[in-house]
Formats: sequence, C-alpha cells, structure tokens
Amino acid sequence: MGALDMGLSEDELPEIVERWRNANRAITEFWRSIETAALHAVQTGEAVGLRGLVIAREMDSQTGQDFLTIRLHSGRKLYYPRPHVVENQFGRPAVHYYGTEGGKWTVLSTYGGKLTENVVQAISRDCLATAMTKLDAAGFEIVMHVHDEIVAEVEGDRLEEMLEIMREPIPWALGLPLEAAGFTTDFYMKD
Repeated sequence: MGALDMGLSEDELPEIVERWRNANRAITEFWRSIETAALHAVQTGEAVGLRGLVIAREMDSQTGQDFLTIRLHSGRKLYYPRPHVVENQFGRPAVHYYGTEGGKWTVLSTYGGKLTENVVQAISRDCLATAMTKLDAAGFEIVMHVHDEIVAEVEGDRLEEMLEIMREPIPWALGLPLEAAGFTTDFYMKD
C-alpha cells in the first residue's frame, strides 16, 4: 500500500499490519468467514449464506462447467472457474481457481482478504451502475464513468439534484449509507 515508498522499512511493516488488524477486528473476522465459506462450498458443494451473500459451487455435468460463485446483494454473481482446494504457500488449505495472469490462463490462489476485496469492489460497482441508471432516467447525459466517478454534461446548475439521486437508497442495499460529492468544471479533472 505504498509504505516503503513513504520511507517505512520492511521491519516496521509487521507491527503496523498487526496494529491495524487489532483495531479492525470485524473486518478480519469477515475475511476469515468468507474464506471458510468458500472452502466449505468448494469441498462439499453446499451453499453458504454470509451477511446477504451466497457462496456456492455451481456445476453442470452436461457442459463440464464448474464455478465457485458469490451471489451479491444485487443478485449479480462473481465467478471463479474450476475451483479446487490445495495447500497454499503457507501450508494451509486454500481455494484455487483458473484465471488470467499476464494474458495467459493459469491457476490462481485466493484467500479471505482477496475475496472480500472482490466483493466490496463488485458491490461498489453495482451501486454506481444503479446510480447511473437513475441519473439517465432523470435526464442526465452521462458521458463516462471512471471507477467511482460519474461524469455528466448538464445544462444549468443541476449538481445538487444529481448528488441527491446518487444518495437515494437502493432496494437491494437498504441501510447502506450512501454519500456523493461532486463539482462542476469546464473540463474533466480528478477531485
């Protein structure tokens, strides 16, 4: 995360990591929970519900398709092809799957933190896509989006209206606090 570029030494990193993990126990517990659920789903074929997610192994014997899937709150799924459990570099059982690296298909290993990152990014994308659909319906001309930003060309001062639409609750994410900020400019630039 750039610690070495900020002048920290390798020797300082384990303590920083440990302090962060101790201060954020709910996050690290979720990492372990999602990893355990994924291992269970791959090993047993039984689906596991976890905080609104469904982690499952989906196989089709006729086509030979085999995936670890994570159904998100929006209903969309993340897919991990040809899942299997083997020992990782730390000597622990881990989910492995086929994915691309350097433009070639290869076996990749995953773990709770990486699965959590995938889920969080996917949910964020689904929130952004929902906001874009609402904005389009309200007549905003979206010209592009970049990660977590929506860029729209608008007539007059409609920024606050745009932000209010983006803050509206999402039916599949009730209770998720949504915030939006923005600015107007004559040319695209990062905030």
